[in-house]
Amino acid sequence: MGSFTFGFNHLTPDFVEGMRINLRGKPEKLVTDGLVQCSYYPNGDRGFGQATIEFRWSSPADAKKDAAVEGARSYDLTGSADVIGVSHDVSTDLYVPCRLSGEPAERSKGVHLHATTSFTVNLGEVHDHGTQDQQMDFVYRMTRRATEVLGCENKPLEKDPVVTPVAGTGTP
Repeated sequence: MGSFTFGFNHLTPDFVEGMRINLRGKPEKLVTDGLVQCSYYPNGDRGFGQATIEFRWSSPADAKKDAAVEGARSYDLTGSADVIGVSHDVSTDLYVPCRLSGEPAERSKGVHLHATTSFTVNLGEVHDHGTQDQQMDFVYRMTRRATEVLGCENKPLEKDPVVTPVAGTGTP
C-alpha cells in the first residue's frame, strides 16, 4: 500500500496564505511558486513514480501555450473558454480564473489559478485517452476544492466536470 498526503485539511490556512503571498509577489527568499497540496507514493517512498498536485498563479497566455504543445490533449470542462484543461502523457494542467476579494482582488483579475499535476506513477502506462480523461477529472475536482478554500468569488468550478476533449487534440 502506498503513502498519501493531502493538504486541504489541517493545512488549509497555510495554503490560502501561501497563495495570497504568491499573488502579491514573491518576497525575497520565500519560494511560493508552486504549493504542493497532494502527493501519492504507491511504493511508500518519495522516489520516482508518484502523483502530485500543486497550485500557482499563471497568466492566461501560459494556458494557451501549454495547450499548443505537440501531443497535448485539451479539454472543455465547463463550456467557458476561460477554464482551460490540458493533459500530456504524465502531466495534467487546469487553468481557472479565480477572483478574490479584499487586497488581492485587483491582481487576481489578470491571472488564472493553475493546478499542475505530475503522474509519473503512470509513466509508460498511458496508452489511451481514457487515462488522460480520468486524470483531468481528478485535477478538476481537486482544483474545485482549492477554489473553495481560496474563496474564489466567481465560483468557476461549482458544477461537476464534464470532461469533453477538444476535437483533434492529443495523440493516442
